[in-house]
Amino acid sequence: MRYIRKGEIVLLVLFFLFSWWLMDKSFGYDAVSHQFRIARHQIGDFGLHLSLIRSFSWGSNFPPQLPFFPGRPLPYHYGFDLLVGILERTGMRIDIAFNGLSVVAFTALLFFIYKLPQVLFGKNVFTGLLSVLFFIFHSSLTFLDFFKNRSLSWSTLQELWRLPDYLNKGPFDGSQISLFFTLNVFLNQRHLIAALAMSLGILLYLLPCMLKKKAVSILGLLAVGAVLGTISWVHTLVFAGDLVVIGMLCILFGRIRWFMPIVMPAVSIAAPRLITVLKFPAAGQTFALFNPGFLAQRPLTFLGLVSYWWKNLGLALPMTILGLIWAPLKARRVFFSILPLFIIVNIFRLSYRMDHNHTLINYFLIFANFYVAYAVTQLWKRMMGGKIVTVALVLLLTASGVIDLMALKNDFQYTFFDAPTNRFMEWIRTSTDPRSVFLAREDILDPITLSGRLNYFGATYYPEVMGYPIQERRGKAVKFFETRDISLLADMQGEEIDYIVIPVIPPSNFRYSVDREFFADNLREVYSDENVKVYRL
Repeated sequence: MRYIRKGEIVLLVLFFLFSWWLMDKSFGYDAVSHQFRIARHQIGDFGLHLSLIRSFSWGSNFPPQLPFFPGRPLPYHYGFDLLVGILERTGMRIDIAFNGLSVVAFTALLFFIYKLPQVLFGKNVFTGLLSVLFFIFHSSLTFLDFFKNRSLSWSTLQELWRLPDYLNKGPFDGSQISLFFTLNVFLNQRHLIAALAMSLGILLYLLPCMLKKKAVSILGLLAVGAVLGTISWVHTLVFAGDLVVIGMLCILFGRIRWFMPIVMPAVSIAAPRLITVLKFPAAGQTFALFNPGFLAQRPLTFLGLVSYWWKNLGLALPMTILGLIWAPLKARRVFFSILPLFIIVNIFRLSYRMDHNHTLINYFLIFANFYVAYAVTQLWKRMMGGKIVTVALVLLLTASGVIDLMALKNDFQYTFFDAPTNRFMEWIRTSTDPRSVFLAREDILDPITLSGRLNYFGATYYPEVMGYPIQERRGKAVKFFETRDISLLADMQGEEIDYIVIPVIPPSNFRYSVDREFFADNLREVYSDENVKVYRL
């Protein structure tokens, strides 16, 4: 398992091509017109990630702060965005850097998904391929919603090919079938791809040694710990999941002595991140840790929870159980090392938003699909008429994923101009200090943050879900925008605000009553165009 066979090079190429199509479909950049292209369902997340990237490439965001809420240490895992920012800073185009790293990570993730079930169940190419298939085309009951009022016909297939949107986008549309278990989550959260790929790489290294009772050198364990610690900077929750999984594996396979050589370098590397995360809640919001049921319908009942997972996993739920029953003893131990992730997210709330728990479910489902794939291959071998049954099962297991992939393929592409075509962004980039703070309106695709600078009170969604005290900051923003008191200008400077941006025609989300004459009389106008006027404090 420590090498790539010749036949697998073809697979790697196919995985790479699919990954490139997937990433390019969701994000691109026109270098001639200097224009971003973002798929509709990626806009919300990319407002954050592109702003973080630009804060490192065009700005000087060290030590890192949230571009939409400067003045506090950033609790968010920013390692992937930092690496993209460094690449852009060295001259690489932003889409090549962002998509390129994502493609490499997703290709690795798919390859590890292909290899790991062959470690667990023996070298069966079909088990590996089915695991990849079930990961890409996830199982749920979405296909029932699609065919509820449609017959299987040529016109239905044409409608499917042109499907413009996801049928179920829970929890955002009230549906009980979640968007978080589709490929969309990996397009939004490229850092999640990288963290999971690194995690599966660690397990691909450790599991053969555990299963075959082979020794691993101290140097090897320390190296695993170093990679594990690095994951904490890429995705904190995946790092926490890794500690649980590796800890359980060490216990169930009698390798307790491995744990400390792995954990010590991991925690040492992760310590600065963990300290920031653990200190942060005291200054912001808090949440109830015990909150069972994940996103199942409230009031929560046991049957309601079972129903939620049946809708979201479909036939993968019973097939996972069947695969576990048929699995060899050692493969069962591996499953029970992963299972705590699923249990934890159904009991506890791990972040300021319950839906952030999806990360550990995504991790768990990768492994659950191994057992689904194993069950399918066993049915093929064991059952009379098994070939017909397994083909039907594979179709049912992947039908919802195919439907969701069509929505991804057809997603609307939103475009907007970057500097230098956007004159305001070009002025910010070339005429202001890289650490400048602006008081400007809230905007997800914010020209301030996309130019590498900081918006004192920017898009509130991002700080809100990270636990920032936004009400306090909102009160200050109202006071500053609506001031008619010259003494408050000193207070703004005390908040390290450098510029105030006043829209010429206030958009609907600009809810401040601004005395334009006050700013014009008391501050120097340093930039203006048809959209904004900028004053220097």
